[in-house]
Amino acid sequence: MREPNLQKTALLSAALHAIVFLITVLILKQSSHFVVPSPYTVSLVSPNVLNTSPTGRGESLRVSRDSAESMARTSRDMKSKRETLEERQSIKEKISALEAKKKIRKMVELRNMISLKAGTAGRSTQTASAPSSHAKGDLFDDYYRKITKEIWQQWVYPSTSRKDIEAIVSIRILKDGTTLVQKVEKSSGNALFDKAALKALAKASPLEPPPHEMVIVVWFYP
Repeated sequence: MREPNLQKTALLSAALHAIVFLITVLILKQSSHFVVPSPYTVSLVSPNVLNTSPTGRGESLRVSRDSAESMARTSRDMKSKRETLEERQSIKEKISALEAKKKIRKMVELRNMISLKAGTAGRSTQTASAPSSHAKGDLFDDYYRKITKEIWQQWVYPSTSRKDIEAIVSIRILKDGTTLVQKVEKSSGNALFDKAALKALAKASPLEPPPHEMVIVVWFYP
């Protein structure tokens, strides 16, 4: 049996150790390479502050001017709409007033009307005003004068500083003189004035019996 060659054995052992060493070095190099991700940056500064270039400042100023113009335009639009609504309301009120006057004018044309003017001290003893009616004949003229005086004598004029106040009430006079209030055709806008007018009509009932049942309009004014 041949003995192993010591020289070859030494060389083989050295080669194996060298291979193992190289492999160990390669493994260590691979494990030492770590991939570090790029950092996430958060900016807490306004872009307008960071943008200090002339162009950036110009853009900022233009945006500010546009915002101001937009606000001014919105304010003008709101004011224009408000003025339009006020004008429409004013026109509506004027139309209502004209319609009320037209209604009263038509009412005067179609019905008999008597007017009662207040005395300077409320209940007065002066002669009542003449009727402003379209009645035909002395018979109706005399009747209107009588009932005008009867109603006027019961009217206690309330104290008021207004001189443009008036109330118009339509009444039905039955054959026995009983007076029935049909409708307040126009309120004076003063509760005391309207109440005094209605109270005068109630206290004056029954009036002088008419030639026939009729509807007349009574106009109360200072």
